[in-house]
Amino acid sequence: MFARISPALSFIFAIPLICLTACGSTDTCDEVYHPIYKLADCQKKVGNFKKGTTTHYVHSEGFEFDLTVTEDTIINNDWTDFCVVAKEEDRTILLTSSYPIMSVEVNFHGSINVSKEENKHNLVLSYRMPISITHENTGYYVDLDTNGTPMDKGIENTLMMLDTITFNGTTYDSVFVIMDNAHYNGLNYQEEVPGDTAYLYFSKEKGILKLETTDGKNFTIKEGGDDE
Repeated sequence: MFARISPALSFIFAIPLICLTACGSTDTCDEVYHPIYKLADCQKKVGNFKKGTTTHYVHSEGFEFDLTVTEDTIINNDWTDFCVVAKEEDRTILLTSSYPIMSVEVNFHGSINVSKEENKHNLVLSYRMPISITHENTGYYVDLDTNGTPMDKGIENTLMMLDTITFNGTTYDSVFVIMDNAHYNGLNYQEEVPGDTAYLYFSKEKGILKLETTDGKNFTIKEGGDDE
C-alpha cells in the first residue's frame, strides 16, 4: 500500500491511499507502475472560477469589496517516493481584491488515474477530487466526487450538506459547508484548538458563498453589489 502525498497538500493529513503494484520482496523496481493523475472535468468547472470573474462580498467588519479571479493555472508536477515516479496535474486559482488587499487561493489536485481499459496493473483507481481553499491562516479541504459533490460527511458538523441557504437576499441551492482544517483535518476532530471554529459555505455553481476565519471574521457573497 502506497500513500500518495501531493506537494501542494503537505499540510493536509487526509490523503487517500492508492493501491499500487509493490516493489516486491526482491526490492526491484522493474514492475512498479508510475501513475499519472489528471484533473477531473468537475475540477475544471466547479465554482465558476474562470479568469476575470468578479464576485462581490460583504465583510463582517462592515465594508464591501470584490474578489476577482486573477490567476487560473494548470501545472504538471512530478514527485517520487522510493520506486514510484508520478506525474500530477494540478489547478491553482487566485482570487484577489484591490482594496483592501485580500487574497484567497483555491487548489484542485489531479486524482483521476488511467481508464479501466488502460489499467493493466489492476490498480484500485482513485476517483476522489481533492480541493483545498486557504485565506490568511485559515484553510479548508474536501474530497469531491465526479459530480463535484463532497464524498464523505465526516463526523458531526465537520461537513454539512444544505438544500438551500439565503445570503443577502439571494437563495442558493445544494450548498456544502466545510469545517476549517485546524479543527478537523479529515481524520481527527480537534476541539481544543485555539481560535474560533470556522466554516466555508460553497456552491458548485457560485463558488465561495461565505468564508469564516478562525480569528472570528468572515465575508459573505452579495449579488448586485453596493447598490443593491
